[in-house]
Amino acid sequence: MRVFKESGYMEQSAHFGWQDKDEALFGLREGYKESADRLLEIALENGNNIKILDTFIFPIMFLFRHSIEISLKHIYQRAFGKIPDGGHDLLALWDNVKKGVIDDMICSEEFLTQVKTYKNNFIKYSLDGIKLTEIRAMMKELQEANQRDKEVDPSVKQIDQNAEVWRYLMDNDDSLFFSYGHSVDYPQIKKSMDYIYEVLDFIYHITDEYLSS
Repeated sequence: MRVFKESGYMEQSAHFGWQDKDEALFGLREGYKESADRLLEIALENGNNIKILDTFIFPIMFLFRHSIEISLKHIYQRAFGKIPDGGHDLLALWDNVKKGVIDDMICSEEFLTQVKTYKNNFIKYSLDGIKLTEIRAMMKELQEANQRDKEVDPSVKQIDQNAEVWRYLMDNDDSLFFSYGHSVDYPQIKKSMDYIYEVLDFIYHITDEYLSS
């Protein structure tokens, strides 16, 4: 028996390998985000099923987290044609996007002057109203994975730089990341993830619009 097989039936087949780099990253971020949304809906629809509520949180959070990671890389790749340094570290990726894309492009009058030379219908976009420090704080909270101070030294609380917490629940020393009880609200997770995703999507849209002739 084989895992991968071409059946010829379009209605039951996935097709990949035809995408360019931009389409590939777009497909990844959409796939992870929408999969997380669907799983979260299933969890809420089964609010009387503790097993679903308490086990779906792990794939849901991993999918959300990875969709954000891919979104950050997608923005940077559109701006510079390459994946940024930072690996799986959301804060490092965000700082690269903040400096290289937001500060040096979107909010740079010098860059916008260059854009005006090749854009026939130039529209200046604004990030006013978007609290960028709040977005970074949410990234930090997500990367800390809701750890309690008694579970980890507060001075080194960024514990999920390698995107391991929600995948494995324990580190290479077999120590559990979560050693005390936690309770998180699914609707609040959805609201927060949607907000971050919408901001990143807007930043990508601006970047793509400015760089498109």
